[in-house]
Amino acid sequence: MRSDSDIQLRSAYDFSGMEASFYPNHLESSKRGIDYDNPIQSKGFNLVANVTDPSKDFDPPINSWQLNGLHVGAGLGDGALTATDGRLFYQNGTAEETRYNQAHTLSDGGTPPFPWGIAVDATPDAEGVLHGISINAGSGQAGIQLAQFPEHYPILRTPRHRGPTWPATKRHVPENCVAITLVPQCAELNELQEGSMSSHEFANTVNCYADVASIKWSEYGP
Repeated sequence: MRSDSDIQLRSAYDFSGMEASFYPNHLESSKRGIDYDNPIQSKGFNLVANVTDPSKDFDPPINSWQLNGLHVGAGLGDGALTATDGRLFYQNGTAEETRYNQAHTLSDGGTPPFPWGIAVDATPDAEGVLHGISINAGSGQAGIQLAQFPEHYPILRTPRHRGPTWPATKRHVPENCVAITLVPQCAELNELQEGSMSSHEFANTVNCYADVASIKWSEYGP
């Protein structure tokens, strides 16, 4: 059963019907080409869940919960949504890496701070449908980064999905799962202390929103 304090996240393309799983989705294609609520810019951000169909939200609702990591071992964490205190992320990559969708989405942790990266497990579960999302020590998976031009709204994407919607949007959303987008909410990227193993030299300035929860998504399309 799911806990009201955290919800485990599952892969961006094939979620299955487990109580504590999510099915990340993009905004409906009918809403493409719109500058949603005039995003601003920052180097740091939290990733906030936007439930694409509020009528299917959990009870209690998890809309506007934030991406975090659940510690499962030394340098290992499972992606999860928590009601408050989401991890601080930054998009890391050179101009060329970012342009060609090879940047990484990172977060700092530990003492001294070292990078933790988001990755989607390549191997599914025993039923061949679930792909876990991890936030582990290291650089994570290249290409997990915010959507960029020609798209007009920033949302987290994975290397397998470049079109207007996830391929999985054509499938049935499994029972006990909720379709979401992960939307960046601007946050200040902290200064690193001397001796840090992390580096913000190539932290990108990205489009993000001041307050994701306050956006009235229904005003920007059907």
